[in-house]
Amino acid sequence: MERQVRPASYDMSGQRRALLLIVRDKEKMKSNCCGIEVDRQTMKKFFEVFGFQDHSVLDKTAQEMKQEVINFRNSINSSRGTISCVFVVTSSHGHRDVIIGADKKKLAVKDIIEPFGDQLCPKMKGKPKVFIIDACRGSNHDTGVQFDSAADEKLSKEAMATKEYRSTRVPPCINDMLVAYAAMTDYVGVMSSTSGSHMIHNISQVFSSPGAAEQHVYNLFVKVQCSFLVFWFAPFPE
Repeated sequence: MERQVRPASYDMSGQRRALLLIVRDKEKMKSNCCGIEVDRQTMKKFFEVFGFQDHSVLDKTAQEMKQEVINFRNSINSSRGTISCVFVVTSSHGHRDVIIGADKKKLAVKDIIEPFGDQLCPKMKGKPKVFIIDACRGSNHDTGVQFDSAADEKLSKEAMATKEYRSTRVPPCINDMLVAYAAMTDYVGVMSSTSGSHMIHNISQVFSSPGAAEQHVYNLFVKVQCSFLVFWFAPFPE
């Protein structure tokens, strides 16, 4: 039997679909200082620029969001046209491997990702599926360490946790999926009430930079991660 050789890049000539799962803080919305709402506007602009058909799900319960994910998946499977890429973005409060709905109940991250596997979403088999989980995954804060400090000789607790976490994980691109988290397990994400999530902001900046269209999506997300360093040396734009 002749072995199938996968192409070095994906065919992006078809439709591009995106789902936004957004749960905003009502009190912050009243005072116009809701960072999650800023995230929504940033991603809407991002999808418009890159030619995605996007669907926003706003302030729903955990169960309602789970059903919206299934509905979105079903709409992809039943589509007559070719779909080249899918993005699913969540922006909400969260804990370890869950996001919090408007009813304060939990939706497991796996219930967002698994519906798009090859068996349940054959329409997207062999095609890129990107999941952005913009939510805290715990209550710990990564305060970092100074350069040329004792950390060069002995890893900080945060660095040790990061090293241990990464050693238990497999590469992020599996079965044509890439999952990007705003924080590592047990840690908080970084959010500005006026400028939104650092992660969403950096994704928008990196993907819109010159030459980004010629780069692999994984490399772009590596750049997004590296751009977090700017936070330690310069104020986040207001």
